[in-house]
Amino acid sequence: MQSLFKILFFSASLFFVVLNVNAQSDDYTEFENLYSNCWDEEESQIYFLDEPFLEAPEFPSGGQVQMTRYVHTNTDMPDVKDAEGKQIKGKVLVQTVINRCGVATKVEVIEALDPLYDEEAVRVVESFPVFKPGSLDGVRVKVAMEVPVYFTRTYVEKKKRIYYDDGSYYEEGNEYSYDEDYSEDYDTNGSGYGGYGAGYSDGYSDGYSDGYSDDYTDDYY
Repeated sequence: MQSLFKILFFSASLFFVVLNVNAQSDDYTEFENLYSNCWDEEESQIYFLDEPFLEAPEFPSGGQVQMTRYVHTNTDMPDVKDAEGKQIKGKVLVQTVINRCGVATKVEVIEALDPLYDEEAVRVVESFPVFKPGSLDGVRVKVAMEVPVYFTRTYVEKKKRIYYDDGSYYEEGNEYSYDEDYSEDYDTNGSGYGGYGAGYSDGYSDGYSDGYSDDYTDDYY
């Protein structure tokens, strides 16, 4: 009975955590106008999160949970493999200083994994929205914080979409590399493209005068 109670309690707690995360907004502009026309280029002391009585910088729309979500959803997975061709996975630890305007500055890698991963981790942290700045004794201060960026997902190659004026598109890598071996698209003798007459009368001139030679050597053979 006691075990059943623990299971029900854990399930209910997990439900409310998930509900709370899903209810959080993706609007990261919460603190953009908190200090309008803010400028913070002066050298000043940098505090760390273990400083007594320090009020830590706050990520917009959900604090630490939302920052973790932001990092996860905005991190691309580079194609990085080891000598055996296996995908490298791991973590890059990045340090940044949230200045008195709430902007992430001085972004640097303090625990590297691979140059491509390191570069992507820096890009993500540099793209952070404006925080609510940290403060100490009611005064805004610069605060250093560490951000782990995990690369543990499986790399999937993204195909670039090429859009036409009518809104349709094709993905690079799916188009034909025109060659006479594609018998389903060319006439068997290679003299004409399937669906068109031998002279390509459908909107094209016999000579393809706009940049093509008469024998089409550059593009077909």
